[in-house]
Amino acid sequence: MKEFLTIDIGNTKAKYAVFNDKDIVENHVFDPLSDDVTNVLQRHPDINKGIISSVGGNVNECLEQLKDIKVLVLNSETKLPFSLNYKDKSKIGADRLALVASAFAEKPHQNSLVVDIGTCITYDILTADDRHLGGPISPGMKLRFKAMHEHTALLPLCEPTHDELQLICDDTTECLQSGVQLGVLYEIKEFIRLYSLKFNNLNVFISGGDNIFLQNQLKNCTFASSNFMFNGLRLILEYNDIQ
Repeated sequence: MKEFLTIDIGNTKAKYAVFNDKDIVENHVFDPLSDDVTNVLQRHPDINKGIISSVGGNVNECLEQLKDIKVLVLNSETKLPFSLNYKDKSKIGADRLALVASAFAEKPHQNSLVVDIGTCITYDILTADDRHLGGPISPGMKLRFKAMHEHTALLPLCEPTHDELQLICDDTTECLQSGVQLGVLYEIKEFIRLYSLKFNNLNVFISGGDNIFLQNQLKNCTFASSNFMFNGLRLILEYNDIQ
């Protein structure tokens, strides 16, 4: 297989990965409004196809730079290795489809939960009979910090910390960090517990840019690498076999 391009445009950043078969040979953050994509193609002239997942827009800007190769834009109409059990399939985010596809690649025909911790926190179930069941969406860590800062008069804007979190806090920053990060931790733990009661032998994948703040807090989970989304896009592109 020649090289191919996978693009993930999220709410806060856009990223790409160039694959050679199943190996990533280059990946980086990029600006969809620049000529970054054109530059990628120039560095990798063997790229002949690509796939785009976007929840942040700017698809047309990327497609204009990709007009000389075959490109699949991921949506609910795309052929997938699992079925969608969702009332309005057109409303489900492409990012969630890619994450579930990656779980399918890792643990095919098994019950899996994907928790993605980014701008928002999403919960997605893939059942052993290959059905995707949509789950809750809640604010991510940085969104919670931002909301408290912007909707109060005195609370500062904080960032997540790797320091040990305390139930008893002695300054405002510590109070905010403990409230947000322990709140997210306890939320995710409880969702995992409830899903585990409903689905036997549940695999749990924790993905997203902020999963690094929970890696020592959640047990019996697989903390996905930064390539987790890209591997899902790779599987979907291969599954559709565009020529």
